[in-house]
Amino acid sequence: MPRSPKDWGTGGRISMIRREEADVTWCIHQAAHAHLAGQIAEHWIGGGSMTLSPRAELLLAATFHDAGWVQAERRPRINTQGLPRTFTEMDLDEHFEIWRSSIEAVFNLNRYAGLLTSLHCAALYEQRLLFLDDPAADRIRIRAFLDARYHWHDELIAALKDHPRYALAVEPEHLSDNLRLLQVWDYLSLMMCVSPVFEQAVDDVPLDNGHRGTLRLAANGPRGMVIDPYPLDAPLMLWLDARQVIGAPFGDDAALQKALNGVPYRPLVFEIRPA
Repeated sequence: MPRSPKDWGTGGRISMIRREEADVTWCIHQAAHAHLAGQIAEHWIGGGSMTLSPRAELLLAATFHDAGWVQAERRPRINTQGLPRTFTEMDLDEHFEIWRSSIEAVFNLNRYAGLLTSLHCAALYEQRLLFLDDPAADRIRIRAFLDARYHWHDELIAALKDHPRYALAVEPEHLSDNLRLLQVWDYLSLMMCVSPVFEQAVDDVPLDNGHRGTLRLAANGPRGMVIDPYPLDAPLMLWLDARQVIGAPFGDDAALQKALNGVPYRPLVFEIRPA
């Protein structure tokens, strides 16, 4: 489960993440969400003594996997309801380019982290093909995009097989565990950012080297999450800056952009702790 299927729907990712709270709507930058994922990764101990390997590269992938959104967020656009567009309301070429930019940005920092980011992207599009009823022409374009990504993965894995640091990390089992960790960190961060957490189970989570299990999530107040078993080394307070969306629905893209440009950033704090 790379991410809940609902996150490919109209309530999922937008050019900035939309968080609904009572009568307030917040816009959160994708890069800020990724920074939260990186903080979760930094404190990950799984079942108590899990070793991340290669640690620095996993933290890079978690923190920067959405780097390509920075350019896209400079000019957010509205949907037919006058709200900021969701990810699935964007043209495929737009979000293909966002993912290419994200992968390139992380690859330029580190090849292994770039590989994880691209694998994460591919897994999300595979989920989209499973759970969204895209038009046949779009599904063909997604499959072509995925074929290109898989070819790139194969070439990069082959290039890293004799690397003194990454030879073991690109072995299938190790690579699968590291991809799954990135997916889980991304998902936990997204659940914190989007709305109050709903009670759920996250399956197939690497908790110890060679062992996977289930995490149970529940809300702890409007901006809190409890997790059982607890996979982090301490309770976390996570800060980010966000802007309120004031004046929706908007008549055009320029009105949305003007509204956001005139709104100051305000701090939001989220808390993750044991159940």
